[in-house]
Amino acid sequence: MRSVRRWYIFLVATISLQAVAWAVIALLCNLLGVWGAERSTTALAFQVAVIVIGMPVFVIHWLWAQRLAGSDGEERGATLRRLYLYGNMAALLAPWGGSAYDLCRGLLGLLLDPSGGWHGGGAFDTGRSGAQGVIGELTALLVLGLLWFYHRQVAMTDTAAAPPDGNGALIRRLYLLGFSLGGLLLTTQAAVALLRWLLYQMGGTATMIDDRTLLSPVAGLLVGLPLWVLAWRLAQALVHGPDSGERESALRTFYLHAVVFGSALAAVSGATLLLAGLLRQAFGLDPQGDIRGPLPVVLITAVTWAYHRLTLRADAARIREVPRQAGVRRLSWYLVGSIGLVATLSGLGGVLSALIRALGAANVGNDLREQLAWSLAALAVGLPVWALIWRRAQGTATPDGPAGDAERGALVRRIYLYGFLFAATLTLLSGMVYIVFRLLRAALGDQQQGSLLADLAQAIAFSLMAAGVLAYHGGILRGEGRRLQAAEATQAAELRVAVLDLADGSFGRAVVERLRREIPGLTLRPIGLTPAAATAMGANADPRGLPAQLAEADLIVGLWQIAVPQTAGAEVAQAVGASSARKLLLPNPAEGWAWAGVDTWSAAAASGQIVHAVRQILSDEPIHPARPMTPLAIIGTIIGAILLLIILVSLALVIGNVLA
Repeated sequence: MRSVRRWYIFLVATISLQAVAWAVIALLCNLLGVWGAERSTTALAFQVAVIVIGMPVFVIHWLWAQRLAGSDGEERGATLRRLYLYGNMAALLAPWGGSAYDLCRGLLGLLLDPSGGWHGGGAFDTGRSGAQGVIGELTALLVLGLLWFYHRQVAMTDTAAAPPDGNGALIRRLYLLGFSLGGLLLTTQAAVALLRWLLYQMGGTATMIDDRTLLSPVAGLLVGLPLWVLAWRLAQALVHGPDSGERESALRTFYLHAVVFGSALAAVSGATLLLAGLLRQAFGLDPQGDIRGPLPVVLITAVTWAYHRLTLRADAARIREVPRQAGVRRLSWYLVGSIGLVATLSGLGGVLSALIRALGAANVGNDLREQLAWSLAALAVGLPVWALIWRRAQGTATPDGPAGDAERGALVRRIYLYGFLFAATLTLLSGMVYIVFRLLRAALGDQQQGSLLADLAQAIAFSLMAAGVLAYHGGILRGEGRRLQAAEATQAAELRVAVLDLADGSFGRAVVERLRREIPGLTLRPIGLTPAAATAMGANADPRGLPAQLAEADLIVGLWQIAVPQTAGAEVAQAVGASSARKLLLPNPAEGWAWAGVDTWSAAAASGQIVHAVRQILSDEPIHPARPMTPLAIIGTIIGAILLLIILVSLALVIGNVLA
């Protein structure tokens, strides 16, 4: 009931607020003559109608929401209310930033050319005078700014009265980090353009950029830099505050790693172009392009990468990494490592191919020099990136203990290793097929034009490279597999598990058999609490009694009834509760008892959940159920894998086309 009411109130308030805000802006612009001396009667009538009807609708629903929030703490801290406030703040601040950008650009244009008209960059700026442009943008800034400031004050009041947690805190993080990212992108783009303009003023070449090109980057820097600084400082203040949820936020970690990944990708691409141009000149080829084009990209993105990398390092030193943050960190590492390794392998394959072709050529032509220049550039840029990331990844996965085991068993690491193993296998397979095919054609007398060695050069080079990747990554997987088995065996031997059954023994027998089969070496003690259960489980009689048997256990496994006196009896429940062992209970349905938020498992699935939980205990992980993937999750996983494969293959093809 409350949720439906909230959706109704905040949807109506949002729609009416946005309609009235833009109607007020348009009406003021019309009355002030921003869009020309002639005022459209139709436009004025429509704008007044929207304000007259929309304003009372908004006021009524917003006062309703405020009255509910004032009388009910749950309403004030509701997720939908946070979504309304931060969503509308974002919807107001984004166009405010656009108007600020247009105002700065237009004012700079007037400084360069006072008689040139308004050059704010907006869709309706053509033909407007400087005064019209300034008034129009100031009008939008004033209306949007006042509404944003009001909603910000309400949000701050709500935060003081009911600090956000869970989804409410997530919405606030999305708001701050979203504008931080927008400001960072705008600042980075502007800085690259400004540095490029400065470099083009140097050197004395004929390639020059007109001063009017400074309008957009300077305006972008004036708007983007304050936006990024303010949003990022607020996000940093939350992390340094008393709320542990902010420090353990996976979204912040994802944001930092996404920026590191994006800046690393841009820096690698720019450095490849830059180095390839220098190598072309060193090899005596005609220069293509200008190093002043990619150089600003490399410098600015390198600074961006370094700052966010240092922020991540400071977070790691100050904040204990939670599993979700570790997952984001691994994803970033292996994505950047994949970029570096793809560039490295593409460059290495190109270098080997060029060298093999040179062996069968009378002289080294321009095409070989071209290939060698681009290949060496890709190799020189990609190898340090991959080596740096891979050394870190290996450094966290090498040590013994739970932390090292978690790194070695991480899903993203397995995908990375098996992904390159798969790609190397296919590359080696296709390369060897082509080599054998060409050799057989030559042996059968089918003469082809050109040198056979030159024709086989690329296949030989990439086959050798794939064989190296296959051997290296395969060796890592085999070594980690042996370590994982040894660690599981050691941990299993040290864990004493007592399996209790107070019914017919079917549950206990299924659990014991599955544990013995899937976790060999586990020290198991089956305990049947009834004669039928003892017989079914093959439990030996122990005259010491149940308390003495449970005192020797490290883990007690059973249905939840063993801990309840009304179902298991006072003696059994007291013995289970008095034991210092960890209890692992399965919430199965029973007459008169129900479990909220718990699925009903079949017998086979129940024993599987027990085995899954025991593995998590052995790995010192939080216990959570093993849920089968839904069809939607399977489809999403497939689509994600395809997109990742397309990105990697596209990068390889682009580099390969450049090298060809």
